[in-house]
Amino acid sequence: MLSEAKLQRRIPYLDILRVIACLLVILIHTPIRQYDIYYNTPSIAGAVYTVLVAVNCNLFFMITGALLLPVTMPGRRFVKRRLLVILPPLAIWTVVYLLEHAFLLHNFTPRLLTSILFHPVEGLLWYVYVLAVIYVTLPLVSKCITAIGKRGVEVVLVLWVLSSFIPYQHGIFMEASQYSHNMFGAFANYYGYVLLGYYLHRYGLPLFTRGQGWKWALLLVFGIVVMPLLEFLVQGNFGITWQQHIDTITCDISVNNIAMATLIFLLVQHFAPRRYDRKDHPATATWWPLLSKCTLGIYLSQMLVLRQVVWPLTPWLARTHWVVDSLVSGIIAFIVCWLLVLLLKTTPLRRYIVGK
Repeated sequence: MLSEAKLQRRIPYLDILRVIACLLVILIHTPIRQYDIYYNTPSIAGAVYTVLVAVNCNLFFMITGALLLPVTMPGRRFVKRRLLVILPPLAIWTVVYLLEHAFLLHNFTPRLLTSILFHPVEGLLWYVYVLAVIYVTLPLVSKCITAIGKRGVEVVLVLWVLSSFIPYQHGIFMEASQYSHNMFGAFANYYGYVLLGYYLHRYGLPLFTRGQGWKWALLLVFGIVVMPLLEFLVQGNFGITWQQHIDTITCDISVNNIAMATLIFLLVQHFAPRRYDRKDHPATATWWPLLSKCTLGIYLSQMLVLRQVVWPLTPWLARTHWVVDSLVSGIIAFIVCWLLVLLLKTTPLRRYIVGK
């Protein structure tokens, strides 16, 4: 259990967001068991599911911006401190997944080893690779946002949001293969979420005021509902396959993901307690910090747990609709991963395996 001093230094809504993001990451991976059906069978339930869970890792990037910007310690010290949190677990879980591919999945190739510095051996590890680059460059970005101020950050965010409409042009205005090659294709990229998290944490949005709330609500509905409807209903008339629809919706830098991330962030920020109170709300003060501190380990272990524990033990779920399968197996995987991380945290090398 955390000491009272450490507990009060934590920000409750960021703990809650971290747990939500971790669960959503698992839920975006659970359809892999019925991959062919998920990617090739048009389904309203599938479209709704995809829109709701595709935001996943983007919330993690927003939490990074909210928690670490502006950087207040010397750059070298900051980078060293942050990299020591993620690189040892990344190295250990890279070895774990290499062993799984070699001895359990039997799909090990030399390229898995030779590309390890630039490409993860397991797809989900991409997030840690990107996070490492963000950590290295965050002191510089911190100086930039200090220099340009609130208005400058707003300009960058507006340009970033406008660039997020590009993936949806692949039917009406351009060929399906062209949207990734454009002048704004990599504009801000995941740093847009880092800046968005920083902005919402520092300045917020007038979401619940009478004068402004309806405007933001319309914008969010446009991103979360209208743009996916455009993708699934209109783009299909231009020869776009269901798989291409899914790829567009799950694209991290797309307007629906930005809108969904903003909505979740604001709702949790608004309704979460301002601080932990063990006396009046003991469950909240106990469980959210505990779960939050386990999220890195849960994230890193999820595919191993899904492939080697959850899916082999639940073959009956594979015979249900893939949405049901994904939701149930995802929740089971989250619980199993959490128990595994709690077990690993009892070992002397816990910070090198699942983070501190």
